[in-house]
Amino acid sequence: MEKKFLLIALILIILTFATTYYGSNDIGDYADTAKFFAGEHSAKIRCSHPLTFGFIYSPLIKLTNNFIFFKITSLIFLFLIIYSVYIITKEKKALWLMMLSPIVWYIAPWISPIQFVSLILLWSYYFIDKYNKTNKLSYLFFSGILGGFSWSFWNPILYFGIFLTLAFLYNKKLNHLFLFLFSIFIGMIPYFILDYHLFNFPFLTFIRTTAGISVAFLGGIYSVGGDSLGINLLKLLLVFLAIPIYFWKLYKPSLFLENKKTMIFLTLCLLMLLSNPQIRLTLTIIPIMILLLAKNLTPLQFKKQIIFSTIIILIFISPYLFQINNNLDGDLNGKGDITQFLKGPDAVYFSDFDSELINQDIEEIISKYPNEVFVVGDKPDYYQSLAHIYWGDKVKEFVSIEDYNLVMNNQTTIFSKKFSSSSNIRDRRQFWIQGGLDKNPIDDTDYERIEFGIGVDEPIEIEGFEFVEKYNQLYLSKRVDSDSFESTIYLD
Repeated sequence: MEKKFLLIALILIILTFATTYYGSNDIGDYADTAKFFAGEHSAKIRCSHPLTFGFIYSPLIKLTNNFIFFKITSLIFLFLIIYSVYIITKEKKALWLMMLSPIVWYIAPWISPIQFVSLILLWSYYFIDKYNKTNKLSYLFFSGILGGFSWSFWNPILYFGIFLTLAFLYNKKLNHLFLFLFSIFIGMIPYFILDYHLFNFPFLTFIRTTAGISVAFLGGIYSVGGDSLGINLLKLLLVFLAIPIYFWKLYKPSLFLENKKTMIFLTLCLLMLLSNPQIRLTLTIIPIMILLLAKNLTPLQFKKQIIFSTIIILIFISPYLFQINNNLDGDLNGKGDITQFLKGPDAVYFSDFDSELINQDIEEIISKYPNEVFVVGDKPDYYQSLAHIYWGDKVKEFVSIEDYNLVMNNQTTIFSKKFSSSSNIRDRRQFWIQGGLDKNPIDDTDYERIEFGIGVDEPIEIEGFEFVEKYNQLYLSKRVDSDSFESTIYLD
């Protein structure tokens, strides 16, 4: 039994390090933030999540000059989740159900705090469940501290924390709720200390990222069309494929009542997943599902669950296998997980790994024009992708075309939103709240002296610049009125 487990664990480790895939969501918020604090990021940071995760990883990034430690720690946290489920249940069934859970294999190569946060949430749940059974306030205090600590690394955990609070404290004394909220605040102290150190205000990132999540539900700050109903339904199907098929038997009235508060919590989380179907989010709740499921499966059901999970694992990891030497998506960020297939056959094709070609292009450009500032476009965050790929000190800075255009047009506002009351009577006054996002006025970049622009897959469209030279995937442009402007060169 132990040899089989170790063999499967070895396969997971090999897959994680062999694939070139690092994740599809918010990689820049974590990897590039770590790179920035390590002094290896040739650009400003743009982060919509807590900076704590990247700050902690920065010494490891400085040490290795790559992102390998993210994959190492991802595996460590996943194995700790697997072991924790076994320790809590003392069931070998639970060990195997977690090890062969499709979500573990799906999330293993990702750069994300969700692996660590899911581990902390599991133990936060464990302690609040112990509190529910014993009414000991020490368990409630430990649960809150862990919940707050997890919140310091990943803001979406807020919703899971709210559901956990509602499910387990709705019928408890009010002073117990206050103790729980206080312990959450204690757990968040590292978050507040870092914010005070970086911004001189301990709650800045908390306010900014919480507002950012709210704005995301309203469509985000860029005018990007959402997925079609059909795509969202397919994403929802993938979410449900990640969930153990026998979990639904726990809704049997006798089993539901036996685990009422846990099932209320899981149900609320599942309802949230209906509105935002993402496979990765299931990692937060599947370990808790398996805690309940392990003691309620017959031997035959256990075997069927293992077979089903193995089939889903093969489906989920197939894009990673293809990306050992290739990239499934021609997009700059290479979002080649299983959800890429949902866009249809035209969205899935094989090419040389994009970042290698882009890095070659950057090296060739800076060999001719070292220590320059480059404005990058045409998408606002392409600059971040180039800074993510490039390791070195021969680029002074990659600048977003969005920032460049704002400065050159004497503008500051990136996004604004105004909410106002709408009255059906002759009311003299109207209540309104307005918020938004501005370019940081504290900026030492001399935009007017930028000589070069870089476009991705096509020349950058920016006033005063003209296309000069084509590389593999990057297009170099130069300011037209530059004294050193040379004739246009075309390279195949």
